[in-house]
Amino acid sequence: MILPSRLSTSSTSKHVFFILSRSCLRAAGAGCLLMIIACTAPDNQQRTAEISYVGEHTPVQESWNITLTMDKKGESRLELTAGHFAEFRNGTVSARHLDKGVRAVIHSASSADITILTAERAIIHPNGDLEAFGNVMLTSSDSTILKSQYIRRSAEKKQLWTDRFITIEKPDQTIRGYGLESDDHLTNYTIFKASGEAELQQ
Repeated sequence: MILPSRLSTSSTSKHVFFILSRSCLRAAGAGCLLMIIACTAPDNQQRTAEISYVGEHTPVQESWNITLTMDKKGESRLELTAGHFAEFRNGTVSARHLDKGVRAVIHSASSADITILTAERAIIHPNGDLEAFGNVMLTSSDSTILKSQYIRRSAEKKQLWTDRFITIEKPDQTIRGYGLESDDHLTNYTIFKASGEAELQQ
């Protein structure tokens, strides 16, 4: 993992750094996860974050107004924006927390389909999995809308999962239930306990 020894953001500066997953270092030529983070501070503000271990509940790194790209070569791309980014470290394990307006665009590697996710906050785990919390909404290319309070996306399986209450809205159908497993673009999904209503064509 490559990080700058000190990160400072301001309205007149931008920093970009790269984070390579361990799998990139293990196997040449294998599809690897690339994360690119660009960050700027709000206008007329100067903030500095020391990159040193200061405790499990204190961030070792913070940034504001960030854009982050996670790319698994030849498979998919995830683009995230958020008003605030903080990295927390527990031993050798790091988790990246996003809040203040999280937006993620999930791109398909095999088509032009995208899914847009919005949430109040999110966590990016070391394996690339994304957890989204609070008023989570996903909108697919075919206008299918999924709403829940919690969604987890598996970077490896390209799947969405939740055990919470969900609502799926389509132009002629609304489905409600508890628990869901779906592909990234809401084309194939299973609801564990479902009920719903549909508009009958006359």
